[in-house]
Amino acid sequence: MRIQVLGDDTISQQARTYAEYRVFAALTQLAGAEQVQDAHVVLRRATRSGDGEDVTCIVTVTVAGSNMRVRTTGDHPYAAINRAIERLRSGGAADGLEWSVVESGR
Repeated sequence: MRIQVLGDDTISQQARTYAEYRVFAALTQLAGAEQVQDAHVVLRRATRSGDGEDVTCIVTVTVAGSNMRVRTTGDHPYAAINRAIERLRSGGAADGLEWSVVESGR
């Protein structure tokens, strides 16, 4: 299983490493995890209407030739990553790795 984490200069290396660790840990705990081919994580800042910035975390997992995408936002990188992991776990466990697109805001 390959995990690639991308983020611009505003996302720290520590946050990228945390994302890689959390995605790996979540995927290895799911039934059928041996079918996971790779995962891509994209962390980016997004302007929030009004008073600041959010961080968006998009995780795309390739399982036996099909993709699942989870998109979440949070006040900081760790919040966005943690929300994405929650979605991965709930989507993967509920569907036995036959995932569909799952999106979540705050």
